[in-house]
Amino acid sequence: MAEISYPFNADNVTTGATKAVSETQWQNMARMWGGDRIDRSLTGQASSANLPFSGRMVNTSTVQIGPGRATVGGFYYESTSDLNLAVAANTANTPRRDLVVVRVDMAKPGVNLAIRKGTNSATPVPPNPVRQAGGIWEMPLYEISLPANGGLPTLASRGPYQVPDPVAFPWNAVPSAGLLPKNTFAFDMDSNGPEEISEYFTYSDKPRITRHLGPTRTYTPSIVNVPTLQQGRANRKGRYRWIAPNTIWFSVRISTPTEIKHVDASWYVGISLPVKASTETGQTFHGMVQNTGPLQSTSGLPNYVQITGWVPVGRATTTCILLYPNPSRLSSGLDGLPKIPSSSSLVISGVYEAAPQ
Repeated sequence: MAEISYPFNADNVTTGATKAVSETQWQNMARMWGGDRIDRSLTGQASSANLPFSGRMVNTSTVQIGPGRATVGGFYYESTSDLNLAVAANTANTPRRDLVVVRVDMAKPGVNLAIRKGTNSATPVPPNPVRQAGGIWEMPLYEISLPANGGLPTLASRGPYQVPDPVAFPWNAVPSAGLLPKNTFAFDMDSNGPEEISEYFTYSDKPRITRHLGPTRTYTPSIVNVPTLQQGRANRKGRYRWIAPNTIWFSVRISTPTEIKHVDASWYVGISLPVKASTETGQTFHGMVQNTGPLQSTSGLPNYVQITGWVPVGRATTTCILLYPNPSRLSSGLDGLPKIPSSSSLVISGVYEAAPQ
């Protein structure tokens, strides 16, 4: 039969439908429902003693695994009491690393705890679990590190767990996500505007944005410390997106037909960032002024001016101070950018840590 499908209430020799399902067919089907995982959802801080399949080394030759349940290779497994597994002694003069696994053996058939023995080496690596549909299929629970010459083995957790399924909201995602189990991803599918889909993660305290999806967001950056009239003459464009938790990418371009100069009460021209930046350590960005207009020779600045954006240590702020190399003496270092010349453009971009939201 070239085409086979299952399970149905009745066989159909014409279409290939069958009602009986073999173990291998069941495994092929059930593995599509989800990957190997321990039947416990991680919805907050976890204690190793309270998790399924808690493990401990009883002695140099015995590991004890507590009760637990898991889905492995398309089959469900449950252990209802503590089980002791024998660990092969390591009398060699090099260490070894073994795996405690939940093993599906289709030849028995059955699902049981087992140990897959590793290979001795000066720098040993754990053996790869076997995943062969219709044969042996293993899910790791622990790695056992066995020192050379019969030293005391140590145990390290390697078992995968469930997490809450992601959900989506048409709007009001933040207050709605606050009612979900911890460690849940939630999507705001509208964000009160078209093409403004966002992803949130419910941390231990509250939901926080993790990234923007769809097109890059736009904003109009302010030019800091300049008269309002001068700022209004400039063409100001900004783009940004959240790319990870507390992490933002941004890019700004400011073009001006007339000179933009900082007010006498200040020592620099700056720009505004789309979201307040963290100032725990201070942050810097790279940019330039393209000063190739007809008035370049009278502007007092070179054709291309390297710009350093700076958010100093202190209070969270949207202000990015613009610095440039002293045009008279390199040994003087960086000074506050005094102006953006006529017929020039400022471009600056970077990635920064946002202040806590």
